[in-house]
Amino acid sequence: MKFHQTATIGGNLFNSAIKLSGGDRNNVEKVTKFMVDQIKRSRQLWRKEINHWQAARLSRYNVEMPRTWQMQEVYDDVMLDGHLTGITENRTLRTTNKEFIFVNKEGKKDDTCTEYIKDKPWFETILEETHKSTYRGYSLLWLKDYKKGQINDVELIDRRLVVPELGMLLSEFELNKGLYYKDLFPTLIYCQMYDPVGLLEKAAPYTILKRHSWGSWDEFEELFGIPIRIAKVASQSEAVKKEVAGWLEEMGSAAYGVFPIGTEVEIKENTKADAFNVFYQKIKALDAELSKLVLHQTMTTENGASKAQGNVHENTLKELIFGDEKKILSILNHQIVPAMRAIGYNIPEGFKITVSQTKDPNEQIKIDKELMNAGIVLKQSYLEETYGSEIESMPESGKKKEPAQGKL
Repeated sequence: MKFHQTATIGGNLFNSAIKLSGGDRNNVEKVTKFMVDQIKRSRQLWRKEINHWQAARLSRYNVEMPRTWQMQEVYDDVMLDGHLTGITENRTLRTTNKEFIFVNKEGKKDDTCTEYIKDKPWFETILEETHKSTYRGYSLLWLKDYKKGQINDVELIDRRLVVPELGMLLSEFELNKGLYYKDLFPTLIYCQMYDPVGLLEKAAPYTILKRHSWGSWDEFEELFGIPIRIAKVASQSEAVKKEVAGWLEEMGSAAYGVFPIGTEVEIKENTKADAFNVFYQKIKALDAELSKLVLHQTMTTENGASKAQGNVHENTLKELIFGDEKKILSILNHQIVPAMRAIGYNIPEGFKITVSQTKDPNEQIKIDKELMNAGIVLKQSYLEETYGSEIESMPESGKKKEPAQGKL
């Protein structure tokens, strides 16, 4: 069995990678195919609107030939929104920024297998891209470089070329031709936490409407944010009028100007001081809707009304993160671990990946105090690991301690 694998997925079709050299410049067919590939792989950077989102949904839900590239490009565009970026990163980091370990059949940590994934860049990439499937629908991971018992590099395949309903990695966006990625396991690993369309389908209209409000607010600022200056001149000469108009333009934001005698400058300020609230309140409402969509609450990203309400919202977020954690562990143990075994990692049957249950010292000290007051002697190694303190000596376990002396 060949364990060391490197591959290049590219070219006009996967079976024949295209390479252009000096002698190929007159080969019209080859050059055309190469240019088509480059255009197809390039992102469309123009601003997406509601009609683009609707067209993308129509293509995405096509029964006979679903396509994902339009929807994924809409997702790329809406992720430029700062608030949406913040709340999605918040949810992702709360799920992935934990210590993942291997445990044996008895549920105890196995240090040898844990070293396979501990502080490994490829494993961090898998965690991040797997969780991002929550928003984008799916992630197809490519073990770009590996050898027996060692993964060196993992790369995300362009989501625009993946069609989950067909189980295919397309060679071109509009053709039913490509690879069935399930046949290429473990080189290609498909990860999907929730539905294959993704949460950003619902977020897109909010961000597009929000962008409109920002643009309208900007126009409002240009029209009414700066006071209008009107110069009245006694002369009817067009030359004088143009000259005074030029002086007004040259003033810019300066608080002074030099005008000929007989010129009257009038400043008209906007008297509707609260008109900006039309845009500001709409943007706030859209941000709140995005927070509820992604985080299922709002108070962890905005000011809360009370501590009690804040606790309720924080508990709601904890339940959401717990659900994400269960999903990602399921993918790790049913997709990633079998892939690791297939390429030569020595992982015994029954071993699985889980999240290390770190203890909160503030809560744990209350529990430990009750145990010690009951006469239970705690191990030195446990105390050092839990509280990060170096203990020089411990009381002899044979001597009975008074409950009142059981202090940390």
